[in-house]
Amino acid sequence: MSTIPLEVAAFVAEASGLTAEVLDEIRHATATAVASGAYHHSVVPKLSASQFSALDKRVRDAFAARAEELSSYRSGGLHAAISRTVLTAQTVWKRETLTSGQYTTLTAPFTASGVALPDRTPG
Repeated sequence: MSTIPLEVAAFVAEASGLTAEVLDEIRHATATAVASGAYHHSVVPKLSASQFSALDKRVRDAFAARAEELSSYRSGGLHAAISRTVLTAQTVWKRETLTSGQYTTLTAPFTASGVALPDRTPG
């Protein structure tokens, strides 16, 4: 099983504690960025199968206790929260493979909501 980097685990913990309203704002901001052409899912770094499996489980487990709350806040709210968190966690995990602009764009929906993320390059 793949070990999730500490900064990725910290992001998942923080993201899973955001209010339903903030998570919906992140969903909306991402959808707006995709529609405008600023955010491209194809740029999100890919993980190995074992890394993705470990990350997906961590995120789903983190949101499990909130499933009813997020689903009742907005139809598809739980799915959106999980998918936005997984994509951004992949970005944080493999951030050194991205340009500074790509990293900023892919993480902007969370950082605009006050979530602190590590710099693109360590150090």
